[in-house]
Amino acid sequence: MLKPLFMAGVAAVLATACVQAQDGPTTTFDGLAGSRTVDTDGNVEMNGAAITLKGRVGGYVEMNGAAVDVDAEIGGDLEANGGAVDIRGSVDGESLINGGAVSLAGQYGGPVVANGGAVEFRGSFTDGFRVNAGAFEFSGEANAPVNVAGSGRTRTMFGRERADRSEIEINGSLTQGGQLCAHEVRFRSRAEIGGPLTVIADEVPSYPAGFDSSLITFQEREGERCDEV
Repeated sequence: MLKPLFMAGVAAVLATACVQAQDGPTTTFDGLAGSRTVDTDGNVEMNGAAITLKGRVGGYVEMNGAAVDVDAEIGGDLEANGGAVDIRGSVDGESLINGGAVSLAGQYGGPVVANGGAVEFRGSFTDGFRVNAGAFEFSGEANAPVNVAGSGRTRTMFGRERADRSEIEINGSLTQGGQLCAHEVRFRSRAEIGGPLTVIADEVPSYPAGFDSSLITFQEREGERCDEV
């Protein structure tokens, strides 16, 4: 279903498309920049440099662009690929997001997968999420186990190895726990842990004063890449 798309300067991790066809018409856009406000029981597909979608979509939504902005109620699945991806509103189905900078707010009824350089989640996640990011910030609520992996342990750039400096910051509620893996993991004042949570990092996580860490199990990384843990 995905259309070929070349985006200069954007290195996104591409995964198998999660969108599924629904009954009803498909609203499409292919161009440089475009904005659509819709109220449809069908689907929406948009491809361009800067693309914006608002309104209600009963089916799936697929967005591919350098700058992707979505503020809509989506009854089906969502796939968004871009350099900067900003999603608000609600998604009843699955969500697959690939971008350099990713921001998600709103309500997500299905599983969420996000791959990005800098990722921020501020919404409500009924079915949890899986994230692969260099930096991840969470200030929402997840009601199923989560899995967050920082970037590789080491990487080569300009012929030199650079250490993994991935970061995870939790300032929301992980009601069912899960697993966090990164160079550094921090918990802030509004963080709440309601289920068993495994933290794999280079050092013991930092906790605010009075934080209850009884459900957290810490494991020191011993040369593993987070995506191999």
